Amino acid sequence: MAPDIPLIATDPRAADALSRVRVLYTDLDGTLVAKGGSVLADAAASPSLVVAEQIVALNRAGLKVVPISGRGRIQLRELTQLLGWDGYIAEAGGIIVHGTGLDFQERVDLGEWPDDVAAPGLSPFEAINQVRAAETLIEAFPGRIEHYAPWQLDREVSLLLRGCLDVAKGQAVLDTLPLPLDLVDNGMLRSYGTLTCRDMPPHAYHVVPRGVCKARAIDLDLAWRGLSREQAAAIGDSATDLQMADAVGVMTLVGNAFGSNGVVAGLEREPRDNVWRTAGDRTEGWAEFARAWRGATG
Repeated sequence: MAPDIPLIATDPRAADALSRVRVLYTDLDGTLVAKGGSVLADAAASPSLVVAEQIVALNRAGLKVVPISGRGRIQLRELTQLLGWDGYIAEAGGIIVHGTGLDFQERVDLGEWPDDVAAPGLSPFEAINQVRAAETLIEAFPGRIEHYAPWQLDREVSLLLRGCLDVAKGQAVLDTLPLPLDLVDNGMLRSYGTLTCRDMPPHAYHVVPRGVCKARAIDLDLAWRGLSREQAAAIGDSATDLQMADAVGVMTLVGNAFGSNGVVAGLEREPRDNVWRTAGDRTEGWAEFARAWRGATG
């Protein structure tokens, strides 16, 4: 663990920053949900109301929570509605939605892509497939990258993969393709699927239009909501989530985030004064943050 990252629950400077926060952008897997994907469990995946109670308390206090995830629109719409929230950011920042009913509003972000970069009529996902992004990576790194089945289906903006890749090497391969694309590491997974690599844990990777990311999506969403950076917080568990610190006043990493070499390296490479941590892992860390936030605003 990086020892110089203060605890969100006990640092007076964190309480002052949290007092101004009106919206939380939360990662899901490894952060809000326990192993196996449940919000009705503790960090060890035993049945628990630790997170559910805090979700209800935040909703009662009128504090906004926005899921921000690599998951697709359908998954996030259902989850957001079930938890009593009213907006979400899907596909690693590519889709920003306000509302879960028929009157929802959406914005699709294509990052740095010019309007004519893809053939007419193709979605970003279809354009990425047209240049064989997945096949090119699979051919370049046999046994180390594959489609993340079945979650790669129903995509609109990004390609979802599972693998054991050095991101810089994977990015170099994508840079040979005729579309400007980014390879984004979205954190560790539990299953290797059919991968043969065992020298590192499996990770989820997104191939996105260049420039699309969670931090950019938060910037766009805050402008849409008429809120400032200081009125926003984010919480996550991966190196990609750490980049959200550039878009919010308060960035929090749950305890299990420090098991990621990418998170530790990111903190060492670019120290930030708006990053805090929780003592608890996953769901318990999320609940710890929620209690600190309510305490600071109440």
